[in-house]
Amino acid sequence: MCSPAAIGPAVGAIGNAAGISAENKAKRRAYEHKLKVRERKWMQQTVTYKTKKVQFEQQVDLANIAAQRSYSEINKKIYDARSLAILQNQSDFMKMIKNQGDIMASAAERGVSGKSLAKMLVTNQGSLGMQQAMRARGLSMAMQRAKSGKEDIRTQLKSDINRSYSRVALTPVQDIAPPPPAMGNPGMALMMGMANAVSAGIGGMDSNTMGPGGGGTDFIGPYNQNYYSSYTGP
Repeated sequence: MCSPAAIGPAVGAIGNAAGISAENKAKRRAYEHKLKVRERKWMQQTVTYKTKKVQFEQQVDLANIAAQRSYSEINKKIYDARSLAILQNQSDFMKMIKNQGDIMASAAERGVSGKSLAKMLVTNQGSLGMQQAMRARGLSMAMQRAKSGKEDIRTQLKSDINRSYSRVALTPVQDIAPPPPAMGNPGMALMMGMANAVSAGIGGMDSNTMGPGGGGTDFIGPYNQNYYSSYTGP
């Protein structure tokens, strides 16, 4: 027969174990939710980084195309300047030849020869040389400006690429997973609670119902001590 004193602790043990089990379920749900939030955040970071990387590659391509266009424009200007200088030199050379013939014809008509004629021819050739020197100086200055312009384009290109690369320089790293929650042991709690209930039940039982050894005195049976002391056998 169960002692009434054990009922309360037993019910409490069962309720405590059920409460621990419910807490474990709540902790497990909360932990799984944190893992899902962490995974969703990581997916968003990964997609965002991939998008930025694609944008970076596109920006690099556009920057290189713009730089190549600028290089082509500068090279075209240099080519045009050289072509114009060559044409002008040819034109001036033809003029110099024509002037030289005119000078010699005029000198022959006037009877001019010797040093005077030579001086006029040298002057005519010197005029051509001066024009060619001015043209060469102009081309040299144009080349320097083109070189400086290309360096500016190259510097701007590096700056644009570095600015774009700064958006994808740091590869995202997933956060450390949260530690799993400390779970209670409902089985252990139930076992300890029931042990306490048994102890309480034993402690609350009536001494008359405890059987042999109960009541605090020696129990021999239906016969008393005097019977055994006076009994001498059959």
